[in-house]
Amino acid sequence: MKSVAIIGSGPIGIYALQHLIATNEPLAVTVFEASDKPGVGMPYDPALNADYMLCNAFSREIPGPVESLLEWLKTRPARELSEWELSSHDLSARAFYPRVLIGEYLAAQFAGLLEKAKVDGRSVSVRTGTYVTDILPGHEGMATLRFVADGTEREERFDAVVIASGHTWPKQPTIGDVELLSPWPYTNLLDIEHDAIGILGSSLSAIDVIVALGHAHGSFDESGDTVTWTPSQPDRKLAITMVSRHGIMPEGDFYYAFPYEPLRHISDEAVDREIERGTDTLLRRVFDLLCAELDAADPGYLAQFPPSARTLEGFAEAYFSKRQQVGGLDAVKRDLVEARASLRRKETIPHRYALLRGHETFDRILRLLSPEDYRLFLDHLMPVFADCYAAVPHLSLARIVAMYDAGVLDLLATEDGAEFGYDSEGRIRIGTEEGKARFDVLIDARGQSPAPLDSIPFPGLLAAIADVDAEIEAPFALDLAREDGPQIYCLALPQLLQRHPFCQGLVECNEFAQIVAGDIGG
Repeated sequence: MKSVAIIGSGPIGIYALQHLIATNEPLAVTVFEASDKPGVGMPYDPALNADYMLCNAFSREIPGPVESLLEWLKTRPARELSEWELSSHDLSARAFYPRVLIGEYLAAQFAGLLEKAKVDGRSVSVRTGTYVTDILPGHEGMATLRFVADGTEREERFDAVVIASGHTWPKQPTIGDVELLSPWPYTNLLDIEHDAIGILGSSLSAIDVIVALGHAHGSFDESGDTVTWTPSQPDRKLAITMVSRHGIMPEGDFYYAFPYEPLRHISDEAVDREIERGTDTLLRRVFDLLCAELDAADPGYLAQFPPSARTLEGFAEAYFSKRQQVGGLDAVKRDLVEARASLRRKETIPHRYALLRGHETFDRILRLLSPEDYRLFLDHLMPVFADCYAAVPHLSLARIVAMYDAGVLDLLATEDGAEFGYDSEGRIRIGTEEGKARFDVLIDARGQSPAPLDSIPFPGLLAAIADVDAEIEAPFALDLAREDGPQIYCLALPQLLQRHPFCQGLVECNEFAQIVAGDIGG
């Protein structure tokens, strides 16, 4: 029986297990998990995240390995739901839930998969508290895993290995020569004594940071229609400032039909036709399809911009210029009103829906682009998709607005070519469009960054890879120098992000894991 090792039991590892125990070929699967609790993953781990941090995927978007999130929640006792300030009446496929609660759900799904494997006669073992230190591809199609368990170094051989190690964060992040404070675990944020606190970034990770600081230095009242925030030390001169390139935040969740309504111009079929015409100018041709989709969805949207907005190089400039017209956190207040109205009326926001769906079809061509065109995509389209893709729960934005209204929160855009350094007093100095900003501490909220393949922490594996500069593409098997080597698959998130910039969602985790399982066991 073919033996398979999964390194990591977070979301990608869970979905890999789901599909590996359903393959046509029976497999002996071993899951290696460094922590003592399998089946959770970094974004959902209570040791790293507070229970008030919300997941930005609503429940019906989360693939259920054994049962859907909503089905699982409906089986929870009333007492357990009440601990999350929920009741059976609050449960909805359209709702957003705390990330730590999602972690409990994922752990339950992992346990359910183990039980299913047992019932089906599939071989699965789990090694918790086990840290894999290296992968040594050998001959005859076998790989040796070196790992530490109970303080002892050990080895074991496998026919196939799936690296599903998820997020990685530096303990000491930096930008230039400036040292930043890591937001993980969230407890790093609770004992900050400084008043001038900077946050590098203004997207989803920044929201978590702000809410954690809000709880550390005051309290939210979420009992009424409007969220308010009250400081625990009213005389303290607390000043929290987000600093990001454009000085804007992602907009709130809005209504759209699900399952999705068909696209008129940038459909899969239309993109397939463009792919058949060849890769030369493919990016620009698919961008033209996006413009046609925007015109059909909202005829006035592109019409409000200069003609350059219909060019690949000019679209992002026009998009962000519009977003910045009502700048900073005033725009968050305005956008939140619009997003709430969209859900209440069950009316979509046409241009946002077109961009939300458009990123999915662009993802289908990214691995076909030349390095030059892929760089064009990252520079001119990815910032737009990242902004509109990150739809935020309304409660998260309401908390941001509450701290803004309390006078302790601000949002600034960096100047072009902004430099980060220290002033003569040792404070962190950043150039912004409103002058130099200075902070006592700067928190890194930029989120997960892409990382090259040669940064994988397995030296024996790196030495065996034919080309560490090669791109990781489906079915995600690494190209080893020796032809009789084992099957080794890389589903490590930082490395996937190099060429799969939309891979952080649970839907994508499931899809990638299914591809790998199919390649291993059919």
